[in-house]
Amino acid sequence: MAKLISDNLTVKIAHKDEETVHDLKEIFNRNPNRVISIVGTVNEDGSPNTAPMSLFHAVDKKTIVAGMMRKCQTVENLKRNGRLIIEVLFEGDVSFGILGTADVIREPLSGSEAMLALKIDVNGVKRDTSPAQIVISGPRSKPRTDKAVEFEKSMWQEIVDLGKHI
Repeated sequence: MAKLISDNLTVKIAHKDEETVHDLKEIFNRNPNRVISIVGTVNEDGSPNTAPMSLFHAVDKKTIVAGMMRKCQTVENLKRNGRLIIEVLFEGDVSFGILGTADVIREPLSGSEAMLALKIDVNGVKRDTSPAQIVISGPRSKPRTDKAVEFEKSMWQEIVDLGKHI
């Protein structure tokens, strides 16, 4: 496993007499449902499982509330052992793995029977930046329809509201 460089969502990197600070809390919260990341879990048989995910709200530097589909392998794995990694790629050379544990805090969400909310406790952050490459952009998305825009707003507001009570 790569070396952990932070125990929270503020990551400081020193390089050639200068320090760069990446605030993952601000990146998530200023880009609602647009920081598309890969969530990794482990299946019951020990094999890896990955899935794209983008509905994250960072409550503070150690806590993320996330919304996701209830009926998926990732949720099954998290209910079984709670362990995950969130691989974040975003503009500004953001390339980090957030290690954590997750618990379901609401199932289903009020706005959609298909969704649930997780509380993710951040255990550490590792740097995944390449010494030869600079990340200038992460995966991008946009809603397909006006209905999807409303769905995103509703889900985002619900996870933000849940975060106020953690």
